[in-house]
Amino acid sequence: MKHISKLLLLSTLAALLFACDKKDILPYYNKGSQVTLSASKASVTPTAADSTNKVLALNWTSPNYGVDPNTYKYVVEIDSSGRNFANPVRRTVVGKLTDSITGRDLNTILLNNGFKVGTAYNLDMHVISSYGNNNEPYISNTVKVAVTPYADPSTLATQFTSVTGTAATSTNPSNTFSWSQAFTGYMGNITYTLQYDSAGKNFVAPQEIAAGTATSSKTLTQDDMNTTALSSGVAIGNTGKVEYRIKATTAGGAVAYSNVVNVTVATFSPVPANLYIVGDATPGGWNNPVPVPSQQFTKVDAYTFSITIGLTAGKSYLFLPVNGDWNHKYGGAADGTAAGGSTLLKDGAVPGSNIPAPAASGVYKITVNFQTNKYTVTQIAVPSNLYIVGDATAGGWNNPVPTPSQQFTQIDNVSFGIVVNLTAGKSYLFLPVNGDWNHKYGGSTDGTSANGGALLADGAVPGSNTPAPATSGLYKIVVNFATNSYTVTPYSGPTALFIVGDATAGGWNNPVPVPSQQFTKTKEGEFQISIPLTAGKSYLFLPVNGDWNHKYGGATDGTSAGGDVLLADGAVPGSNTPAPAVSGPHTITVSFITNTYKVQ
Repeated sequence: MKHISKLLLLSTLAALLFACDKKDILPYYNKGSQVTLSASKASVTPTAADSTNKVLALNWTSPNYGVDPNTYKYVVEIDSSGRNFANPVRRTVVGKLTDSITGRDLNTILLNNGFKVGTAYNLDMHVISSYGNNNEPYISNTVKVAVTPYADPSTLATQFTSVTGTAATSTNPSNTFSWSQAFTGYMGNITYTLQYDSAGKNFVAPQEIAAGTATSSKTLTQDDMNTTALSSGVAIGNTGKVEYRIKATTAGGAVAYSNVVNVTVATFSPVPANLYIVGDATPGGWNNPVPVPSQQFTKVDAYTFSITIGLTAGKSYLFLPVNGDWNHKYGGAADGTAAGGSTLLKDGAVPGSNIPAPAASGVYKITVNFQTNKYTVTQIAVPSNLYIVGDATAGGWNNPVPTPSQQFTQIDNVSFGIVVNLTAGKSYLFLPVNGDWNHKYGGSTDGTSANGGALLADGAVPGSNTPAPATSGLYKIVVNFATNSYTVTPYSGPTALFIVGDATAGGWNNPVPVPSQQFTKTKEGEFQISIPLTAGKSYLFLPVNGDWNHKYGGATDGTSAGGDVLLADGAVPGSNTPAPAVSGPHTITVSFITNTYKVQ
């Protein structure tokens, strides 16, 4: 057995010995050397036309590795100066001793570093040489090149070169603008904005529509296109050319503007027939329909509506084109008090928080302009009371003045009225505080012209005060702090007032019983009576007892806050003024100053 084991061991050793082949010794390559880098230019200012042009050449010497030079590997590293190549852009070259860089490549490097267009920035460049397997790397010297990035804009196209629309189809798509990517190769976010201006103005003061980030098209509705034309000065019902371009802005603040495209727009009236204000910032709250006329705008011109109303701070509101209807609305994101106002938004674009009221509660004039697509909110300084003093009045220059005969009645948020006897050849003033001379209002004319007189304050009031009309008599004076005006007109209202009707004890008998159905004159132009009224019946006011030639009344029972509008003669409904729903004693106040009646 021992002999067998020995034979097996010898056989194995022999097999191993004869299985081994002798190999050649591995080749030895001489070590290479550091390359020397040079740039063709010390500074480069490429333009958009140079996007694909080679604007900079880098050249370097051979490292002289001991292999075929066609296998040498070179990595060009480029970074902004001073960063020690912490985050370089790398370009790989094999077998060549040069690299040419395009204008767009350099531009992209700068933009990705957050640099802005038009300013020169230094770039550091070096080359790392090695064998093809990355062995034996050498880093060259560093060269510095100043490069100025350029704007690399989008190319803009328009779906149509002329568009039209109507108010009825204003929400339909009208035109799509599309564009190529700006700043090709840029890795960050690019924000696009569609700018527009009237043709020929060269975008001196363009208006803008946000198009979004990383987008390439924007579709505008008929209303949108119409707004761009109206805002650019094309009148309603006319045709005009509007210029559009795309503004591209990188996250680093670099800006580029596209080519300009022209679209001819036939405009239509986007202006609603009426406008109303609703919201908890207003007296009527969110109740819809809103009270009218107090929360209905006045149409100033073809494009503009205006209202003066009290607004409560911390609350909000909206504009409605149809009273009692929530289907359409207008609003905005800001309170409108800034210079130039705020942008008017429509329907779904209106924030869910609505229009915020100004920071301070008060009386404000709101102007909505559908041509400029803006709304402005301006506070009106209105005193809490107003009095008249002067030798043209019964109280003379005595201050304090007698009340209530020389105290104004507040008509609305911004105006006051009074009926008073004025003596020709004399004068007067308005005082916000009775018995106080510190502040005053007045004017230089008698206020009897169609537009009244301009209301002046304090030192601007002439020393001669406000002159009385040329003829002595009873006049109605209305002072409006929103329009800064005052009007003086002969008073045409009654000097006495009576009530008649089956809602009263005297029925429709005329003359009526006096004094039970005769009003008390509380001051010139204002009357009051306390009287039982029967529900389901009606009544009228008569200026002359026993005479049917003239009458006053209204369409409602007058019990709502603020009462109702006083109507005269033929304007009074045939059903007369309805009595309140509950029979009993009521106090009726009739004011020919505010032209209202109120039943309590």
